[in-house]
Amino acid sequence: MKWSTVTTGVIGLAGSVLAQTDSTPFVDADTGITFQSYTSTDGITYRLALPAEATGDTGYDVILQIVAPIELGWAGWAWGGAMTYNPLTVVWHDGNTVTYSPRQATGYYVPATYEDSKYTVLKGTGVNETHFKFTALCTGCASWTDFDGNPYILNGAGDTNFAYAFSTTAVEEPANPESGFSIHDNVGRWIHDLAGARSAEFPEWIVANTPE
Repeated sequence: MKWSTVTTGVIGLAGSVLAQTDSTPFVDADTGITFQSYTSTDGITYRLALPAEATGDTGYDVILQIVAPIELGWAGWAWGGAMTYNPLTVVWHDGNTVTYSPRQATGYYVPATYEDSKYTVLKGTGVNETHFKFTALCTGCASWTDFDGNPYILNGAGDTNFAYAFSTTAVEEPANPESGFSIHDNVGRWIHDLAGARSAEFPEWIVANTPE
């Protein structure tokens, strides 16, 4: 699929017991990156690639990709599998551009802008006739401070619960990453294979897909 140009710019769920993973390997034709990929019953795809050395001992960067139907107002990824006290990646499109918005919620209202996750938008981001697609390197998506003030790191050698949410209602200011947006239409959770997302090619994928 051909993607157009890009610019940079809740989830009420509790924890659950980990079981068989829901993600599978997927090679993205636009970037050449091999992700662990999950597609929800609502047709939203969440993909992840990790460095080979990723564990739960120290923080690490991730490459994420979200592919969502163009009719959605926004789509979100909760890195801790719940609405509150974990990083949220919220994305939407504004015409032919994709806007991303790092958020974190401390209660059941519109999540505030989250300053501790930093994104570098990569190639393979854009909008076509049917979907919008966000691909980025993230620092601070796989680690954060929990409700009690303790550091938390996703164990890259295992698997984890992630959560998603979306709305078909457009955000209030599509060009503004700090825009307000409506409550979700639906939420869900899946178990992602983090160990299977690790690759020694991670550094090369970043270099190859960082816009010049």
